[in-house]
Amino acid sequence: MSHVDIKDILALRQTSRRLCSMSKLRWVWYDAMKRHVIQKGLPIPAASVADLKALDAAHLEHRAVHAAKFHDNWNSTHPVARKAIEFSALSYVDDQLPDDSQAAAVSHVSFLPGRNGKYLITVVGRVLTCWEVPLGESEAYRVAEWIAASKIEQVIVNDDPKSDIVLAYVSAHATNQGVVECRALSFDWFHGRFTCRMELRAHRQAATPLHLLRNDYIVFGDPMHVCYLSSPSIVKPLGKSALAEMPDNSVLAVKPVNRYLLIVRQRTFEVLPAPSWRGVRPPYPLLVSASTSVEIEPPASSCVVIVRQVFAATPDELPDWPDEPVTVLCRCSDDGFETMHQYDLLPNTKAPDAGDKTKPHDMAVDRAPCIFPSVYTRSIMVAPSSCDLRVGPSGKGFWTETRNIVVRHSKNPARCLVGFEVFPGEKEPGKDGGKAAPPGARVEVTKGVLYARRCNIHEILWKKYIITATALEDTVGRIAVGDVTGQVEVLDLA
Repeated sequence: MSHVDIKDILALRQTSRRLCSMSKLRWVWYDAMKRHVIQKGLPIPAASVADLKALDAAHLEHRAVHAAKFHDNWNSTHPVARKAIEFSALSYVDDQLPDDSQAAAVSHVSFLPGRNGKYLITVVGRVLTCWEVPLGESEAYRVAEWIAASKIEQVIVNDDPKSDIVLAYVSAHATNQGVVECRALSFDWFHGRFTCRMELRAHRQAATPLHLLRNDYIVFGDPMHVCYLSSPSIVKPLGKSALAEMPDNSVLAVKPVNRYLLIVRQRTFEVLPAPSWRGVRPPYPLLVSASTSVEIEPPASSCVVIVRQVFAATPDELPDWPDEPVTVLCRCSDDGFETMHQYDLLPNTKAPDAGDKTKPHDMAVDRAPCIFPSVYTRSIMVAPSSCDLRVGPSGKGFWTETRNIVVRHSKNPARCLVGFEVFPGEKEPGKDGGKAAPPGARVEVTKGVLYARRCNIHEILWKKYIITATALEDTVGRIAVGDVTGQVEVLDLA
């Protein structure tokens, strides 16, 4: 039993009564969980590594089989959805009925982190709704609803699943032109309601777009600013303002990497101390001065940042910078070719351990915590129609592009979700018996499309596609797709 895969253990169960009883023992599935899930870096559905000792054989088997099925289906030649749940996200408020297709479009979908794909956020117009979509069921249930004063323009969810505040959104002020409102909401699943925990009003140029909501702070604007949710009246600058003044250098992504923030702009990478780490806030001057940056070429139009820490320890035990490389995938146009450039930020072994508990407030950055790449590691050719990069904590992700698909011997254009996965590279032995060199990441594109929906020539010419929003939950293997008609489809790939 210790030398076969998970699907082979299930097959052996059907050969004899002795093997059937043996395959239901707890040590069999505990060993299979360690060898086929944890060692491969796959996320454990609805559990952590610390929870495994408390699980019985049935629960271990269910989680191991679920993780293996999702991984095998994702990397198969023809990935298929095991189950699909479709529902309408429309909720007509007041006496307003949509006069055109764009008024009923789903502008945003996202799964709440740390809930194993159970709760889904949708936005249609000025209505924000939380849906409960349980695994194994065929319906979605409306749990809570929030109606804004005007159309919701942007929504971001909190990266920290332990935080009370789950999301923040931006909408135009009802009366003052050029002013936007930013609200942070908490979610009470028991009573089924949202509660406003923070409200901020500012000019549109200063408060948009929203970049990051993490724990008790929110990052927004360009030049960037940070605001702590407990004191929204205090807004402080973040990062080097000179980078925002460079032409064609707007912010593409802001990613928390343990003790630091990684800011990816069109032409630069910047690393600076996080506004909050282990419950300690650094002095405000360090959020501007203690940063390092590097320029990249060619400029990017969109990007995602992959930080693989699937089995991370508690925040008090996390290193300042991950041991595995932090990978950045940038969508670029290089000499007329559409490419996806891979950059690997390796840990800097010479960087001091600023997380010393004896000096919790000494947050100065003497050396960069990572080694900035001089050039990209790999270039992947992509279609000119590719957009909407999505990625999960385990390294699985996808982008949307237009392809020709064959259905019933007929070839038609379709909007397709093309998957990829980021794996940690193999360690190379050091020279002359020295320490092993840190490995780079390896990106593999899936052989088949994860999802496809036909589109007509008018959508391609005007670039107004029926798919308007997508989301990924890579712990249990779920994808959510919203369209212009207000329909939402949740796909289970495990």
